[in-house]
Amino acid sequence: MDMVEVSGRTLEEAVQTAARELGVSVDAVEYEIVEEGAKGFLGLGQSPTVVKAHIREGYVPAPAPVREKPVVAEEAEAKVPAAKAEQPKEPKAAAEDAQKFIDVLLPMLSDIVEAMSLKAKPVVKSVDADEIVVDIEGNDLALLIGKHGQTLDALQYLVSIAANRAAGTRFRIILDAEGYRQRYNEMLERKAHEYARSVKAQGQEAVLEPQSARDRRIIHMALADDPDVYTYSEGEGDNRHVVISPKK
Repeated sequence: MDMVEVSGRTLEEAVQTAARELGVSVDAVEYEIVEEGAKGFLGLGQSPTVVKAHIREGYVPAPAPVREKPVVAEEAEAKVPAAKAEQPKEPKAAAEDAQKFIDVLLPMLSDIVEAMSLKAKPVVKSVDADEIVVDIEGNDLALLIGKHGQTLDALQYLVSIAANRAAGTRFRIILDAEGYRQRYNEMLERKAHEYARSVKAQGQEAVLEPQSARDRRIIHMALADDPDVYTYSEGEGDNRHVVISPKK
């Protein structure tokens, strides 16, 4: 009796893999669970389900269907390019992938919000070809945002990895909380322009405090079109910061 040992993310996936290796349909497979899989946290650290499987006793393959079409008809059909007939429409496929990702992402975020005892819910704000923006709407979300948005950034990173891995997709997620990111970005831009005015008035460089790469990028972009100053980053690691300098 042929026996195979296979694994999959779920029991269903493992049994389907066994059926493929045995060359039969799923209903012809008998299996024994060797090891039950574990989901892990946010889909990370997940362990597979392992099964031993064989073709069930007494299974008789269904006879192959009798072809009644004349050879001429088959030859005519063979001339039709199969790739064209089966090629999915790109917009439709992209929309299906996006929905698949969202169906994984939103429950994941809801579970996290609930675990933090927050009265809030994730809402999809926009969907592009490779980017999805989600805003967590609710009250008193300071715990979720963290200092300078660090907790929100960490959560965005984790759920992006976990949801894409679970859905088999590659979407970039922008996670916001009650419009925090927009307010924070606007604050950084105001701060950049204030420093720039001081640099122009005094003719001396302004050295800003250490910032994350994202914050530094916002500063650079805010002053990119200013004809009187230029910006650059210096320092290493956590001490890397922006310098605003007057143009000579």
